[in-house]
Amino acid sequence: MSEFLFVYGTLKRRSRHPMARRLEERARFEAAGTVAGRLYNLGHFPGLKEPRTQGDRVWGDVYDLGDDAATILRDMDAYEDAESPPPTPYERKRTLVTLDNGGALSAWVYWYLGDVREDQLIESGSFEWNCEQAPG
Repeated sequence: MSEFLFVYGTLKRRSRHPMARRLEERARFEAAGTVAGRLYNLGHFPGLKEPRTQGDRVWGDVYDLGDDAATILRDMDAYEDAESPPPTPYERKRTLVTLDNGGALSAWVYWYLGDVREDQLIESGSFEWNCEQAPG
């Protein structure tokens, strides 16, 4: 059975972030898709929180992790700081992803556990990152 990962921030295909390139080298892009949720701009990266309304959607990319799934997920946990002792900023959990091609699948998704302010909400549900935004 395939393991899938849904990414919505610095790991998206066209972000040019070094970790996004590394993910592209190790996993196969499956499709673009959405998850139910709200996206918040936390500065150099976004945070995904639970939806408040039925229309709350976050856009991202789905990767098939293939035979190297356990290693890739371990590396992604380290990148997202999801393996630290509590309180961790992110939690990885399986989530239903609606694919752009009309299908759906269950994928691992990193959910933000920290506090957010409403003025940080990304109403479009899509976070765009480029290397010029990286800290000094």
